[in-house]
Amino acid sequence: MSRRIGLAASLSALCLMTGCWDRAELPEKGFVMGIAIDEGREGKISLATQIYRPSQGVSSIGAKTAETAFVNITTEDKTVARAIRDIPINLGRKAQWSHIRLIMIGDKLARKRPITELLEFFYRDHEPRLTIKFMITNGEAYPFLQLKPYIENTISQQLFQSEKAAAENSTKTIDMDLLKLGLQLKGETGNAVVPYLYETQEPLKRPEKTPNVAGLALLKKGKLVGVMDPSMVEYLQMLTGVYKNGMLDIPCRPSPEGRQVKEVVEALNSQSRLQTSIGPESATVRFQIKIDLALIELACTKIKTSSDERKFAKQVEDTVRERIEETVDWMKEQKFDGIGLGNKINAKNPKLWKKWKPDWDSRFARTRFKIDVKVKLKTSGTTIGKPVFKK
Repeated sequence: MSRRIGLAASLSALCLMTGCWDRAELPEKGFVMGIAIDEGREGKISLATQIYRPSQGVSSIGAKTAETAFVNITTEDKTVARAIRDIPINLGRKAQWSHIRLIMIGDKLARKRPITELLEFFYRDHEPRLTIKFMITNGEAYPFLQLKPYIENTISQQLFQSEKAAAENSTKTIDMDLLKLGLQLKGETGNAVVPYLYETQEPLKRPEKTPNVAGLALLKKGKLVGVMDPSMVEYLQMLTGVYKNGMLDIPCRPSPEGRQVKEVVEALNSQSRLQTSIGPESATVRFQIKIDLALIELACTKIKTSSDERKFAKQVEDTVRERIEETVDWMKEQKFDGIGLGNKINAKNPKLWKKWKPDWDSRFARTRFKIDVKVKLKTSGTTIGKPVFKK
């Protein structure tokens, strides 16, 4: 009797177990790697979707054929969601968004329509992840999906990797995904900075063009209002406290033989501290920035004594401070708070911020900034503190 009861209980438990009753087979899905959103005809949205091609042709000796690893599908409709629904019409499969790497929006559309409207689907749907990279392109976004990747299987994956590498190694842009973008757009100022993508002509007059992820697109209330040059990005990072390491050009003063000669130092570590003094009608901001350096290239400086070292450190401090001040002045001219100062004032004095918020752009342009830079030379890379081959 006990055996029968145990068997009946086991069978009952099996009936309660869940199964894959709503499964979808892989041949029924098209895995999206990247999308490009542009202005379509008659005010519609043009959506270009890059789908990963799961199988590639293989020759008799095992080498891959020239068949690409992706296919681009273009749809057009009044909204992004409706354009997505039309993908199966061309592809014969439902778009799967769990593996998407990149979203690009053309600058023409970004100037006309808030990106918050264009990205609503990706924040609401359960498949896309908040780690998706986001960029604004110079011109239409679709041509970038047509470029041939150098190493990766798809150009979407290449641009995904390029953004990460450019932010970490060259500091010419920032690392941006949908989560970080959403936090910026939901801030008190509503301003956001995102990577900028453009093409440059190959040297030696070759017909090929190279995609570059460098510089920043400035978004105000979700719309594109300007572009920051790549040379300013690393100094903006110093102000926001996210700058860790990078290369800094230090001009020789004076440059020998009338040429513009520069020396290069590497920032090994950086720390930034912000202090805000709030008055009844304006604010004064002081930045204290500390940087540890290593010598990379010397062209005109000789460091033999501690006095020489202090003199060179002073030259680096002056150069960095000048570049930061130029970056701040440029943002003030644009009336664009790219450092999140308004958010900090709101956290410190919400009542005052409520009064300042309506005309914050003009108040930011009148804000006084004081920049203090301290650098410390950690290593010269060799046992000599002068140019290696200089006589």
